[in-house]
Formats: sequence, structure tokens, C-alpha cells
Amino acid sequence: MASSQASSPGPAQSRRSARNRHPASDDKKHAEVRQRAHPKESSSRRKSQKSTAEHEVSASQETTHEDDLCPICQVLLYRPVTTKCNHTMCEFCMAHWADVSVNSQMKIVDVDEVPETFDAVSGIEAKCPMCRTQTTASYNPDLAARLADDYPVTTRERSLEEADSLGEQGGIQTLTVYVGNRHRYVADSETANCHEWTFFVKPSRTDIIEEVQLVLHPTFRPSRVIRQRAPYEVRRLGWGTFAVTAYVILKAGYRWVSSEAENSPDGAEKGMLPLEWMLDFEGFGGKGSMGGVRLKVKNDREWDGGVSDEEQRDTREWQRVVRSYQRDGVYEPPAEED
Repeated sequence: MASSQASSPGPAQSRRSARNRHPASDDKKHAEVRQRAHPKESSSRRKSQKSTAEHEVSASQETTHEDDLCPICQVLLYRPVTTKCNHTMCEFCMAHWADVSVNSQMKIVDVDEVPETFDAVSGIEAKCPMCRTQTTASYNPDLAARLADDYPVTTRERSLEEADSLGEQGGIQTLTVYVGNRHRYVADSETANCHEWTFFVKPSRTDIIEEVQLVLHPTFRPSRVIRQRAPYEVRRLGWGTFAVTAYVILKAGYRWVSSEAENSPDGAEKGMLPLEWMLDFEGFGGKGSMGGVRLKVKNDREWDGGVSDEEQRDTREWQRVVRSYQRDGVYEPPAEED
């Protein structure tokens, strides 16, 4: 065991060898991540250097060792995370690398699997930017403490840069949404409707969900079902499979960060996201399946325009009532005069 550990390369050696193996293919992605991770790097560094003359002198005397540089942003590691394949980088850089590298297609899993809430560090599952191994990352507190001791002034500068970078994100948050269906075969000799299924939408956060509209095959009545609180699901008995579309509508002040997002029924920009799921009667022994996808939402603080939260909620509630009356034929809005 000891000889095996002695012969294995350390983190620094692994980073250097990995860079040699991928000298050109990573440049574009690394540059993109570096730009996104540190958009105000130079300006924030100037701010910190202007704080005191003592800090300027100390910072100029701190020479960062090559092994203590992040392989992505090429500056001192800050809040370092280490992957299972033994590569180390900034937490912020790893999170952004995952954003530009991870395939956003749904991962199909067992319908009984417990949905996991996404976490920006331990929840990352992407190809390592250094060796291309599918991996996860975890915070390295021992290394962080050693770097803070060795480079106290540079660490303070990096802290300012990180604060600026986080501010640039403008309230963008990540959540996980699972869509899928349960299935049970029901013996029925009188009709062909022998498949009982339950379609569902399971977001990792429900506090920002206004409602979920479920659109079924037109042969079902009603073919559109609205759920304004969890669980967001519908159960039916049928004979075949078809695609169900779920429109996930966010509460006021939030919008989807997605090119597929649409304006919500009350006009909120990118407030609604359609998710499509083909009913599954055969997966995992015939009990159904579900798919999970990571999505981003943006919290816009400017949306209220001076209107109180209570007034905004009342307005949206009234708009929902009007829409339901229109669907049921109870209310028809007056025609606009020319």
C-alpha cells in the first residue's frame, strides 16, 4: 500500500501532466470559464492594492508558487476544491466549468430513487477539466488554511475578486427538476384501459413555483390540469403512451435562464418553462421512470417597481382566477374599443 502511494503522482504533478496532454483543446473553455469566474479581476485587485501602502508592499513580496495556482484562472487558489481524480482548482472555477461542460440532457433514473438537491460543490458531476475523468469535487479545508497562512494579502485580494464575481451573477440560482411517471398494470377485461399512470414534476425548490400546468393527450378530459401547490402530479387510466408537457411557471420576480423559456400567461418574461416527458410503461420492471435535469433561475430584484409583495400576489391570484374562468367559459373579457 505504501509503495503504491509513493509512486502515484501528487496533485501538482497530475495538473502539469494533464495540461501537457490537453494543451490546445482546453484553451477556449478555460478562457471562457476564466472570464466568467473573474470578470472584474483587474479592477478588484486595484481596489485592494489601494487599501493601504503596507498591503501594496506585502502583496508585491508574495510570490505564488506554481503548484498553488488554479489551473483554470491561473491565479492563487481560493476556496480550493479537490476532485476524486486528485486535481485541485477554485470552487468558483469548478462550478463554472461544470456549467459550460455538463450535458443538460435528462438523466433517466429509477422512479423510486430519492431526488437529490443540487449543491454547487459536492453536487458537481462533470468531466474534470484536467484529465477528462467524470468526477465530483469537495472542498479542501486543509489546503485553504495553508494558502491563507502562506499568502495572507493575496488571499484577501482573491476574496474581494470573488465577491465581485458573485455579484456579477445577479441572483442566479441552480435547482434540480425531476419529471417522470409511475406505472401499474391493471387487469380490465371490459376495456383496453389497463395502464394506471401518475405523471409528476418534482422540483428541488417549491417556494419559487407559482404553478405547474400539465397538458395531456386531447382525448383526456380535462386535457389541461393545473397544480398550484405540491405535489405537482396527475393520475389517469389509459391504454397507450404519449408525450405529456409540463409548463413550470415561476413566481413574480423570478425567470428561467434558458433559451427554451417562454413568457408566462400573465406576461412575465421567461417566467414559464416547458418540459416534455414520454410516458414510460416498461422502464425498471414496468414501474416507470423519471429524468432529472439541472436548471437555472434568476431572481430579479427590480421587478416590483414600487409595488408591494402583497399587492403583487393579489394581482397574480386574480389573473389566475380570470384565466380559469375563461377556460371554463364562465367569463369573457370585454372587447377593446377602437
